[in-house]
Amino acid sequence: MRFVVIILVLLASLKVWTQDRMYRSVVGQALVDAYRERAIEVCRKQTAKTVPVASAQTVSELWSAASAAEVTLGDSDVNVAIWDTQNPLWQQRFRNPHLVLTGTGESNAHCAYDLHAGVATLSP
Repeated sequence: MRFVVIILVLLASLKVWTQDRMYRSVVGQALVDAYRERAIEVCRKQTAKTVPVASAQTVSELWSAASAAEVTLGDSDVNVAIWDTQNPLWQQRFRNPHLVLTGTGESNAHCAYDLHAGVATLSP
């Protein structure tokens, strides 16, 4: 009887895990499709502000539709401790969803677009 119960628990756990993975995959792809163009536009503007010598051609090549994109929860580049809940940046670090674009070509630059606030942060 224990064996049957253990098998049922394992099957139930597998079902919950599979549903969670499928949900996260579908929602992540929907967010990427919905916000990719806006994120590219904001990342280009932010790059042009921070790197004034960059040419328009370089900026448009760095952030394009060919850039790899993924949705993450929080921005790991923001330096806030998890227990510091009174910090005004805590939401940005641990709660807000971000669309992270990876630069095309030889560049390893990342641009994290905050879907909630509508701002982008660049990291080399």
